[in-house]
Amino acid sequence: MASDEHFFKTVSQRLKTDFQVGSEDLNDIEFCGQRIKWKYDKQNKKSHITVDQNKCIDELHEVTFDKHLADSTACNPVLHTAYRSVLGMLNWLQSRTQFQIAYSFSRCASAAAAPTIGHVRTLNKLVRQVKAKPVMLHFWPMNITKPLRIVAYPDASYRNNEDKSSQMAQVMFLAEAKQSGRTDTRGTLIDYESHKIKRSTQSTTVAELTS
Repeated sequence: MASDEHFFKTVSQRLKTDFQVGSEDLNDIEFCGQRIKWKYDKQNKKSHITVDQNKCIDELHEVTFDKHLADSTACNPVLHTAYRSVLGMLNWLQSRTQFQIAYSFSRCASAAAAPTIGHVRTLNKLVRQVKAKPVMLHFWPMNITKPLRIVAYPDASYRNNEDKSSQMAQVMFLAEAKQSGRTDTRGTLIDYESHKIKRSTQSTTVAELTS
């Protein structure tokens, strides 16, 4: 929750009358491995908010398997369970902070029903990628003297996946108002996704319209 004093009193305090709050933290919060904290500048004033999942990334691990097996070999029940377990860990990461793996995760998730050794190798490669280059989100204050905008960028491709399905994606930002004479703007990422288009599409244009 981010708020001013009025919102805090009218919402947070009233929630406490209906629900028992076990613990409450301010300005440096960790929940389910996701850490949200204020960063301070040299004058000890609040600069911006950061969000990371470093603890979850540290706990992330690869699927152990016989590397001599062919890529086309179907996973046995034990490997299948291990695959879904690591996939679940990656899902929590990509849905909260690790936006850079959204597409690759989507493709691994599509194989969750019947993964092969090739899919396990791809999943392990994704684990190594996250651990090697983790992402931290930075939320900077914006000029609110003028109404903020919601800016979205959707995209799609036609039959680009290995199973010939089409993929769509989008990113969405909360951005400052347009300013005369400036081509750039300041904004912060608030939503993103990448997943297979379940409807049949006949061209890239139709895929983009669907997204």
